[in-house]
Amino acid sequence: DLKWACEVGADYVAASFIRTPMNVRSVVAYLDRCIAELGECSGKPRIRPLVISKIESKEGVDNFKSILHESDGIMVARGDLGVEIPYKKVFAAQKDMVSACNACGKPVIVATQMLDSMMRNPRPTRAEVTDVGTAVLDGADAVMLSGETAAGKYPIESLKAMKSIVVEADYIFDAKVNRERFFDEQRRLKMTSEEEEMDAVASSAVQSASDLNAKLIVLITMSGTVARVVASHKPTVPVLAFCTDVQVARRLQLHRSITPIMLQSTLDPKCKETKMGLLRAEAIRVARELGYLKGGDRYITVDRTAGKDHDMHDFSH
Repeated sequence: DLKWACEVGADYVAASFIRTPMNVRSVVAYLDRCIAELGECSGKPRIRPLVISKIESKEGVDNFKSILHESDGIMVARGDLGVEIPYKKVFAAQKDMVSACNACGKPVIVATQMLDSMMRNPRPTRAEVTDVGTAVLDGADAVMLSGETAAGKYPIESLKAMKSIVVEADYIFDAKVNRERFFDEQRRLKMTSEEEEMDAVASSAVQSASDLNAKLIVLITMSGTVARVVASHKPTVPVLAFCTDVQVARRLQLHRSITPIMLQSTLDPKCKETKMGLLRAEAIRVARELGYLKGGDRYITVDRTAGKDHDMHDFSH
């Protein structure tokens, strides 16, 4: 399965029952070998799929920090986890794992039995609605359906219900009191971050967008790193992440609030200020054409070149 994922160009693989960091390293090492072999055969460079570690056991919870360090993302798989640890401890484990992922800017998916009753009924229970909404408010990047869409009677209704709950939860998250609480928690968690400087830029940009009622955050990213750090602060305005690599763009779709868009420019984006300026101009033009900006709108640009951090702009036709 892992070799096939490399052959078809998968962006992510989800590794089940990860118990130790060594499990993750083994998966990554095998993927690296597969990618190297495929690259030699085709003569073209390839990038390995990112590894999402599924936490489904007590050992996985106990070793979570070291597992997170080795992983590209986390899935909180609550079904088996609720069998492996006392069910009364699942909610606390979920909250701790989501917070830890937010703190280091790695995507986290909350999964399993989110709308389980909709396998049989066309409407969710009130408890399920609360479960999905709380996951969003806690900072999950994604909530996942499984049996509801794979084997349930109401797959489309399940998807529509989950989407409506997520939209409502995002609206509530916009409230100032919730944003301030989230930012305070993140600042405490990020004290030891290795990406402290970039994190400060991202935090400031997201906070400025909220304070100044900006309509949009615009950034250009070659590797996706800046976009991932911005996403970790859960911006409540759209973030257009303009990419020059299609695989980077695809991978960013997992991150909350991020809409990746491919730049069609043939410019070499490698850190020349004048060229980056032209790329930014193209990005703003595309944002306008897509309807994200109109005359009088404010937007924030995140810029990591020439010593600049972020700027606020007023858009005019």
